[in-house]
Amino acid sequence: MPWSYLSPPNRPAQNFIGPFGAIFASIFYLLIGAASYFLAAVLLGFGAAKLFYPRLRVLTRLPWIVLFLLSGACLLQLQTRYFFEWKKLNIQGPGGSIGYFFGKKLLLGAMGDVGSIILLAGIYLSALILMTGLRPIHLVRETVAGIRNSVVRFREWRLRREMRRADIKGQLAISERELAKQRRLIERQLKKKGASVPEKMVVPPEELVGRPKPKVVDTTALPEDMGLPPRKKPSLAELQPSKAKTPIKMTEARKFDAENYMLPSTDLLDEHDPEGRGGTDLAELEKVQEILIETLGQFGIAVAAGDITKGPTITRYEVYPAKGVRVDKIVSLERDLARATRAERINILAPIPGKDTVGIEIANTRKVKVTLRELMQSADWQEGKTRCKIPLALGKDVYGNVIIADLAQMPHLLIAGTTGSGKSVCINALISNILFRFTPEELRFIMIDPKVVEMQIYERLPHLVFPVVTDPKKVLIALRWLNDEIDRRYKIFARVGVRNITSFNARPPKKRQKELDHSAGVVPDGRDDDSTPNTFGAATIRVPREDELIVPDKLPYIVLIIDELADLMQTAPADVENAIARMAAIARAAGIHLVLATQTPRADVITGVIKANVPSRIAFQVASKIDSRVILDENGADRLLGQGDMLYLPPSTSRLIRAQGVLVTDEEIRQLVEFVSGQGAPTFDVGMQEKLQSGASAEEDVTEEDEELVEKCLEIIRQEKRASTSLLQRRLRLGYTRAARIVDILEQRGILGPGEGAKPREILVDLDAAV
Repeated sequence: MPWSYLSPPNRPAQNFIGPFGAIFASIFYLLIGAASYFLAAVLLGFGAAKLFYPRLRVLTRLPWIVLFLLSGACLLQLQTRYFFEWKKLNIQGPGGSIGYFFGKKLLLGAMGDVGSIILLAGIYLSALILMTGLRPIHLVRETVAGIRNSVVRFREWRLRREMRRADIKGQLAISERELAKQRRLIERQLKKKGASVPEKMVVPPEELVGRPKPKVVDTTALPEDMGLPPRKKPSLAELQPSKAKTPIKMTEARKFDAENYMLPSTDLLDEHDPEGRGGTDLAELEKVQEILIETLGQFGIAVAAGDITKGPTITRYEVYPAKGVRVDKIVSLERDLARATRAERINILAPIPGKDTVGIEIANTRKVKVTLRELMQSADWQEGKTRCKIPLALGKDVYGNVIIADLAQMPHLLIAGTTGSGKSVCINALISNILFRFTPEELRFIMIDPKVVEMQIYERLPHLVFPVVTDPKKVLIALRWLNDEIDRRYKIFARVGVRNITSFNARPPKKRQKELDHSAGVVPDGRDDDSTPNTFGAATIRVPREDELIVPDKLPYIVLIIDELADLMQTAPADVENAIARMAAIARAAGIHLVLATQTPRADVITGVIKANVPSRIAFQVASKIDSRVILDENGADRLLGQGDMLYLPPSTSRLIRAQGVLVTDEEIRQLVEFVSGQGAPTFDVGMQEKLQSGASAEEDVTEEDEELVEKCLEIIRQEKRASTSLLQRRLRLGYTRAARIVDILEQRGILGPGEGAKPREILVDLDAAV
């Protein structure tokens, strides 16, 4: 190089073009360094392009060529790995003088390493695109088009090979398959352009191979053995026990003698109602299914006809979607299908659980009643009585199957629905199921009815532990008694050595009170066997200890029924929620089961704690999807039709069952209660009956700990001359529930006045004079 003191020029010059080439190369090395190779590549590229494209204009691209070379020289100057041995050529660096000045001196000092590289890289790529005229998107499109063409050619080659290897029948099938593909492709293109598909969508014949033939099933038709003429109903005197038997007196033990008690007969129930049963027009059902298939085809969804099942309330039309059809598309067309069929409301199951079909449910124009007598005369009920501990006939599903549930397996049930949806009828049906199956010594009821009018008809039942509770303020007394009963039963189980009520009632008869007392080191001292706990010997009188347990022969099941949970949650939400949660968590083994009902399924009524301990739910028609999610944790109850149409969530599963609830009329309930109560009057728990009938129920329930807090609160109120829940919370460091309870006790005792919003309570007595 002529001006390099480290690398003197060769004599003679080694350049291919001689001294002129060596001088020319040294000048560009000095100016742009290693970017001189970019210049050589640009000259070769444009020279070759000019040969094939004579109309190519190079002068218009000259500014972008210069910008490309300068940005390349600056980038070479900023990199730190290559071409640094070129400094022996007496140049500034890999980018030459221009790269050194613009890249290192100007940009590096102003923008730093990262900023300079980002800016120069952007300029370099932009100059390259503008210089060559090749757009990146054009390159991507050409690449994708080339790949697609390769795939199409490969498919054509494979199709030709299949056609050559197949016989005539196989070639026909291949041709039909390819025509179906082309048809779907053309229809897809028509949809993109907004044009409707002119012809009907059909499922390819090969997809229908192996599928069963569609059938129409009418589950509302009565069996042949149920179509007999109605018999004359027996009178109440005929069904009552014989007078020769010893009548049960009110003064005797609360247990009913099994020999003197007769379970009710199904003759007390009404005969089957033939209205709306049978006579189904199969052509009409098939016509509706054809309308559904045509409507789906108008929107480009090919389906094949499936089974048609007519239930008591709805008719389910099943369709087989074609391969490649998303079921979500069918669900999105719900309103269009309702318009086409002129249905008030439809529901789409996509897919039906356990099947490969989609179910479209349309309400029947005439509903069929599902009576309790029909269910109890079915074979499913007879089988359920032997299989279930507490069988309940809930109704019929869409396919006509009788739904028999076991309350002991649930073990608790939550019922919710708006007014008139069938909630109260369902509760009456549950009670009737139990009365037909259990005697008062086998099962007892605790009924809580804040609405007063729903359960008053059951006041005379001998199955009641104590009278129906109608005052929301006295409900806590009943709940606390039930909690104490749970604890008492668990102590009995621990003493006997069993785990649950089933094992206790089925234990060997040798384990009686006398043997247990002997094994525990307790001498009975003249007291008879525990089968007659009220009889004592005359020789020795022994006062039993308070903590001594009397083990009975058997323990009855207890079913707690709360007809309106919302009223209780408004009265004392924390206490009611804690009591229900505790009972729901531990009451199953003790033979105590809960049935909770509400017509306001809000989150503050059906709380998360209650839902977690009550896995079985029955949802009737609700007002909104939010209410449905509160009950079932999913939508669906808002689409029900009312009047017994329900969704049942069995225990230990998340699969909902749509069914028509069983109907029990008021006249049937009246006759049933008269028959049961005619065999004996109810024997209530005396202590609980007195508590419920007294006016100061809440005050009687005050514990010693609460009484101490009352005294402390009175002292604080006397000092501060004002009373409020927040004041007691701050001074005594209490929770809101505890402080509010103390304030309620003081209000019931007449010390404080009623609440007036955020204002302090009025003090009604002179506390200084009382001191």
